[in-house]
Amino acid sequence: MTKVVVIEKFKKNWDIGSVVSVKDGYARNYLIPNGKAKIATKQNIEDIKLNEQNLLIKDNENKSRAETTAQSINALKFTKEIAAKDNGELYGSLSVSDIVTFLNDNSISIQKKSIKLGNKIKTIGEYSVEIDLHPEVNCSLNIEILSPKSSS
Repeated sequence: MTKVVVIEKFKKNWDIGSVVSVKDGYARNYLIPNGKAKIATKQNIEDIKLNEQNLLIKDNENKSRAETTAQSINALKFTKEIAAKDNGELYGSLSVSDIVTFLNDNSISIQKKSIKLGNKIKTIGEYSVEIDLHPEVNCSLNIEILSPKSSS
């Protein structure tokens, strides 16, 4: 286990400046290279305490941007026609990439990892997909899958 000090809020229970123990690989391969944490040395902890106010301001800006994006996403409805069998099973599926493309077409840019789809959507019907934009802000996108036959 490696002790790291958190630079950027990215989990609900990890605040900026908190020291947490994580697995070595998680720290080495994800947290440190992505600028989310530093190794918990006395010097790094002191540096982050000094910069904590600036880091909190940056986090609040990210949070307010996320809230604005969440309102935009909540107002949207993604309707897509996909060929389906008579029992409602799709010949294709709806994936995270389709959702990201739809949001990009609506001038909303988010990362694929923010979308909590779980399994691909493989039947016609209405769905609600959770999207995490910030540790304290999430929203849902309403999706309706239609079959070209059912709309005629």
